[in-house]
Amino acid sequence: MTSTVTDKSEPDSASEEERAATPAPAGTWRHQLERFTTPRWLARLIEFLALVPAAAMAIEVSKSPQLHFVDYWYALVRFVSLDGGLNVGGLFKASNEHLIAVPSLLFYLDATLFGGNQRILGYLDILIALATVVLIRFAIPKSLPVVVRASIVLASSALIFSLHGLHNFTHAMSGAAWLTANLISVAALLFAVRGKWWPAWGMALLGSITYGTAFAAWPSLALVAIMRKEPLWRRVLPLALGAVIVGGWMSVNHNAAGSGTESDIGTAIYGLFAVIGHIWAANNTGMAVFAGAIIIAGYAAMATVKAAREPELRFWWGLGCHGFFGSAMIAISRIDFGLDYSQHSRYTSVSVLISLPLLVIIGTVVNGFAARHWRKLAVAFVVAGVTGFALGVPTADTVRAEDADHEIKSVALRAGYLNAFGWALPPAGHQLVPRLEALGHYPFNDDFTLGCGGPELGDTIDLTGVKEMVAPAGGRTPASPAGTVDKVEEKPGSQLVWGWATGVKDPVRCTVLVDSSGEVVGGGVSDRVRSDIAQQYLGINADTGFGMVGPDEDDLRVVVILDSGAKRWMPAEVPDDEDQK
Repeated sequence: MTSTVTDKSEPDSASEEERAATPAPAGTWRHQLERFTTPRWLARLIEFLALVPAAAMAIEVSKSPQLHFVDYWYALVRFVSLDGGLNVGGLFKASNEHLIAVPSLLFYLDATLFGGNQRILGYLDILIALATVVLIRFAIPKSLPVVVRASIVLASSALIFSLHGLHNFTHAMSGAAWLTANLISVAALLFAVRGKWWPAWGMALLGSITYGTAFAAWPSLALVAIMRKEPLWRRVLPLALGAVIVGGWMSVNHNAAGSGTESDIGTAIYGLFAVIGHIWAANNTGMAVFAGAIIIAGYAAMATVKAAREPELRFWWGLGCHGFFGSAMIAISRIDFGLDYSQHSRYTSVSVLISLPLLVIIGTVVNGFAARHWRKLAVAFVVAGVTGFALGVPTADTVRAEDADHEIKSVALRAGYLNAFGWALPPAGHQLVPRLEALGHYPFNDDFTLGCGGPELGDTIDLTGVKEMVAPAGGRTPASPAGTVDKVEEKPGSQLVWGWATGVKDPVRCTVLVDSSGEVVGGGVSDRVRSDIAQQYLGINADTGFGMVGPDEDDLRVVVILDSGAKRWMPAEVPDDEDQK
């Protein structure tokens, strides 16, 4: 008898081990090594590695802004009263065409328990996505070898946490809607394939007030009922309920401003295929369309294969159906936003919901015909997952770049410069700010800081004896602290000041804006990437840029605070000297 215990679902693994060398005596190092290289232990290791994509996303969230993003503010004023209480009726008012009652409750919990910290909601999104991976694990066909099943878990995690979908985690409000709707829909399908229809329909109803993409759960439940050969009323009821819900939703006036792209059937197909294939393209809409077409062709081919219609694959057909209708809703509703709009990061999860089921269906069919190649099949799943994860790097870079200056809005909110960013800080202060103050919501709590370790807004800085900072002369690398303001944007009642500064050997800690009396009246971010400066001046780091918001006043000064505590100042205006621009 060998020292290796194998699973009956692994047709080829036992025979290969029987052909191995004579088993090592118990207790020896070789015996221990063999024990931990069995298929079951290998499967455990692979499933443990499924936590790596989640951990990578947690690092991304830890570096994301604390301040929430634009859509969150519009939602908050609907479900929060002026005194900070929960307005239940506001939970059921549409937000950007969607009913988001369930996510809104999550927003309110974050606001009341954690001061509205956007990162906390991002970590919650990670837990929601992990829960989705766990539910998917229960749906993996048991006929597959244990290592293959584990590789599907790893692939699921890699695709769900793909860098393509960074927006849904670092813009946590978005993920709380999209990812929660996905989790609920997956749960509904798990109930359905087990014939537990009332819980399945209940979950679909819950999903319908979570996010619009969950409307796709209704036709997917109908498909599962058809595949299970359920009575006619169980096949028709999900379609009828879905039609009523969607019809009611469409009766609400929801107008979205698009780009004016010509709408025709070709554009609709282009958009549909682009959303479906999104996970397999790196910022290339044409490649996404091609991948989407292959995925649709793959489903059509599998539908003709008897082995692909086995009961253990019903969940996956249902999930693929959900992904298709979710993609179709995005393609139709966003057709006027431009041909490349389908590649936005937040649409990634829908592409995953249609791609992953096809991989599982094909893998299960292949395993049925060539069970002895289970190792190759496991490797194929892992490679597919890792590829989908890595292809998101360009998209992730775009999201990170868009978020780089976001914390300037924290200062604008706290200091009252609400018009500095237009619609990005909606709505008017008399609606939003009182609610934030009543909740103790960031940036109206002690978590807010200018990042200087002091001073903060309202403090006074004594500039007596402090040297003025100037730009290097003649484009030479500076030997002492230097910098300049190179852009000022006038806004209603405020202004945005952009520039760069370096302490050379004494790094910049932060920059603030002060008025003529030395009072700190503005601030922002002090580590913006300025590749142009790093290229112009040898030896200067790229993260020398700053961006700040302050009042619309004359004689403002930029105060640069270095790590040593030393200070320099410069006028908050673009120099007239052409050589210093």
